[in-house]
Amino acid sequence: MKRQYAGRTTAFTLIELLVVMTIIAIMMSLAATVLRDPGTGRTLDSGVDLVASMIEEARATAQGNDTYTRLVIVNDPSDTGANSRHLRYMVVQMLKRDLKENGTYDASNVSIQGKWVSTSAGAMLPAGVYFSPSYSKSLSWAEGSTNRIGSALSPIGKKRKTRVYYFEFDEKGRFVAPGADPSSPPQPQRIILVHARRGIGAGAVDGLVPLQQDKQHRPIGVKGLVVWPTGYTTLLRTRSQMFE
Repeated sequence: MKRQYAGRTTAFTLIELLVVMTIIAIMMSLAATVLRDPGTGRTLDSGVDLVASMIEEARATAQGNDTYTRLVIVNDPSDTGANSRHLRYMVVQMLKRDLKENGTYDASNVSIQGKWVSTSAGAMLPAGVYFSPSYSKSLSWAEGSTNRIGSALSPIGKKRKTRVYYFEFDEKGRFVAPGADPSSPPQPQRIILVHARRGIGAGAVDGLVPLQQDKQHRPIGVKGLVVWPTGYTTLLRTRSQMFE
């Protein structure tokens, strides 16, 4: 004998509806966080890892070819397209060996007379992550510290020469100051990456506006590393290490 349940319909209970609404609210909150702040956490970590790996590539290329190399970063504010390379595109370049004179390289002539050629395809920092030349200062405690970031015009791929920043390494893979006397004591240099957007306004540095700022208008989304005179790198782990 079949039973019939007249007038009965299936529906969610109030508790079930509250659970579903809570889950939806959590998911929307997480999605908004990702969209609002994509460059923090793993994205900045990926950028720092990329810089470190390309520095190691530059050092290995210098040692393997007995020549000077550079990690080059594009500095072209006029590049404003969707895939802008300004302060994001990096490539390793090598000084051609036929410019070697008297068995040694004169660092004061490298940036003037050297013909630099790219040795790799290059790479872009993750979206929303930029190199900050202004925050990338020598460590303040280093005696006689000076900014060791070079600036020059350099060919990038098949395009015309482009203004670039660069970090230079000698034939032994050591980090050297552009145009400096090779016998002068080298100093450690910070390389700072920030989570930002192109623009002007409060807290803007290098034409970049941090997406999140502290009370001093300094970027909250920031990470970096130190390049030591030996050419080796170590991570900066605290904000004081990045801004001291």
